[in-house]
Amino acid sequence: MSTRVALGFDVGGTTIKAGVVAWDGISAHVVTECQQATESLRSVHDLLAWIAQQCEQWRSHYPPVEAVGIGFPACIEWESGVVAVPPNIHWWPDVPFPLRTALSERLSLPVALDNDANVAAHAECLLGYGQQWPWFLFVTLGTGVGGAVVADGRIFRGERGFAGELGHMVINANAPLRSPVFRTGVLEEYVGRAAIVERTKALLADDPSSALHGVALDVEAIGRAAEAGDRSARRALEDVGRMLALGLASALAVLGLERVVVGGGISGLPSRFYEQVSELLRQHAIPAIAERVTVVRTAVGPLAGILGAALLALGVQKENQQ
Repeated sequence: MSTRVALGFDVGGTTIKAGVVAWDGISAHVVTECQQATESLRSVHDLLAWIAQQCEQWRSHYPPVEAVGIGFPACIEWESGVVAVPPNIHWWPDVPFPLRTALSERLSLPVALDNDANVAAHAECLLGYGQQWPWFLFVTLGTGVGGAVVADGRIFRGERGFAGELGHMVINANAPLRSPVFRTGVLEEYVGRAAIVERTKALLADDPSSALHGVALDVEAIGRAAEAGDRSARRALEDVGRMLALGLASALAVLGLERVVVGGGISGLPSRFYEQVSELLRQHAIPAIAERVTVVRTAVGPLAGILGAALLALGVQKENQQ
């Protein structure tokens, strides 16, 4: 099979990653890539213009480009390509937007659009753990918490395309009511980039010896400090990991799944974090699956969103590898 080329865009609440992807029928790789801060774009118009500019630039260097794939952090109507309001992009309008149609008209190329966790899970199906596991729950940890259900090697999208929104599972019924109401007590409020940083800040108030004092706090710095034995950093990751394990226990019980693959922008947390989540998950999982529960970091890596979006645009499915 000759090499096919598509462009992949992985839109996140903090960063947009994009790249040129080459697929040879067996494996895929990112030929070149770039990043853009999501908040710097400030409007849908800016997003469309940036994607169009990037596509034009790459098509001039890679003329065989066949299609464009987009992973977007929101509920996506699969048939229509309409985006519901994304919870972690603050400049997005409070009305559904026909993103796939708008991009198709602007780019004059076929456009595939899906939830960002779904496209990353699609890459995992084709290039990672999906080669040995036909059933698993894919979780993205980043600005928020996303999820994708992989059923018999395919993404299960639900009735309209909204399945897998793990971050919106309610795990704290006693949380004070907030606006919007659908964000009250949900997993995403306790797990993710902001939650880890805020929990660490709270713990630092009672830990004057922590090496994190005077450091620009981000998840990467907290992860490094935890690996070095910093008490507050370790406690913060333990607290966040406990909430993640509780959410995963409920999700696995509902879905009848036993394996969890974790990707996303902050999935590079220390191995200790995943070990703790696995241990707690086995304690809280229903007995029928507890001994078989497995939590692993993505085998595809941080470019899974770019790869999955491009492969989705090329129409590559699991069967094509067999």
